[in-house]
Amino acid sequence: MKSILAVFFRVLITAPSMIFVWVLVYFLFHRFFWLSSAVSIFAGFIVYQSMKWVQMRKFLKTQRLSRKEYRFIRKNLKEARLKIKRLQKAFLSVRNIDTFKLFYDMYKLVRKIYGLIKKEPKRFYQAESFFYVHLDSMVELAEKYALLNAQPIQNKEIMQSIQETKRTLKKLNHEVEKDLYQLLSNDMDELQFELEYAKHSIDRKLPLSREERRHL
Repeated sequence: MKSILAVFFRVLITAPSMIFVWVLVYFLFHRFFWLSSAVSIFAGFIVYQSMKWVQMRKFLKTQRLSRKEYRFIRKNLKEARLKIKRLQKAFLSVRNIDTFKLFYDMYKLVRKIYGLIKKEPKRFYQAESFFYVHLDSMVELAEKYALLNAQPIQNKEIMQSIQETKRTLKKLNHEVEKDLYQLLSNDMDELQFELEYAKHSIDRKLPLSREERRHL
């Protein structure tokens, strides 16, 4: 949502700027339509890119990231998005209700982590095990399970492989839950602090001073 608003704001500023430049050049250079259009488009491009650069700089400052780090994180997010699509395709091919629920829970978890990192890239370093280990294993095993489960012949060996894959996926699901918990640990600590502050404030009927809050 924030990215959409940022684009909308850039367009909102760029469009009037282009119109102003077009009119100015049109009347200054003896009403040359094509010259006015070319200059206004160029001016709009400069205005749009400048605003984009300023917004990005502000965003990176709030995230405490360098441009190099952000490009690295974006690259990992792009790769993760493709893997999540593969996971979605695998779980949609499953017909067993119990297994479908497991796959659906896994999909919700990975989407939640992906969404958190996309919104706040600075959290990426708290979830490196998810991006480098757990997501890859989860996708590969989910695809293997879907492939084995779709076979017309279900002999003892295939059934054993299916059950073993399912058990491993459940373990991986628990590991991804830990990844999510790790991502949210700081938020939970902050929430606990605010709860303690609220309790003290209610007990005292008066807000604590800054010094008192610091020593909680």
